[in-house]
Amino acid sequence: MASDNDAFALDLYHIILSITHISKDPNNIVEKVRVPGSYISLRAAKAAAHSCLFDAGYEREFFTEYETNKDVFENRNLPERQGLVVFAVASDGTTFRVRIDTTANSRRLTTDYDDGRIPVPLYYVIQTTVEYSGEKEVSKVKDLNIMDAFVNYQEARRYAEKVLLSEDDALTKESYEAYDEAGPNETDCGYGENVVVHAVGQYGENYSISVIQTHELKNVALAEASMRIL
Repeated sequence: MASDNDAFALDLYHIILSITHISKDPNNIVEKVRVPGSYISLRAAKAAAHSCLFDAGYEREFFTEYETNKDVFENRNLPERQGLVVFAVASDGTTFRVRIDTTANSRRLTTDYDDGRIPVPLYYVIQTTVEYSGEKEVSKVKDLNIMDAFVNYQEARRYAEKVLLSEDDALTKESYEAYDEAGPNETDCGYGENVVVHAVGQYGENYSISVIQTHELKNVALAEASMRIL
């Protein structure tokens, strides 16, 4: 809920669950992104991140690897390790990452929940950057960040449509090798569920802008952004 007084946290801490499915076709790697919730304190967010996969119904035995040590993340040079809390791998090679991302609480959201969770569903604008490695002939997610969170879809959508554009930096749609966006009555532009903008930079990097809604992991229907990593 929004607050009109000064008693609100300056920042929000968002839980990001990324699930990477790798099939026999190396060109068919799919990254699914879910946001289980947002919190008003880092401590509360860390507690939620550590229980995230178990709240989703997974058991420890499901994973052949389950790591929470930051030193291990650094030593292994894991991708997307900024804010990484849990890194897990299933027996079929599916990779799970639970991260915490931070944005300003510009809408002065508050909560009465003891666990510090924002009680209302939010709409998140997420930017994913995928880069191509010519040496290994594979693509990988370089960055995945929540740019901002909104209380309604239309406000989030308007923001999402401008993320890759900038008058100050003279960045227009023509600045990219390719630029696709969803139509006014569409929720994706053909590059994955909930991906409303997709662009290709001059050096081949791919940018995807998604708008997804938060839902608790115990819910059957989970909003997610699903993108194919080309």
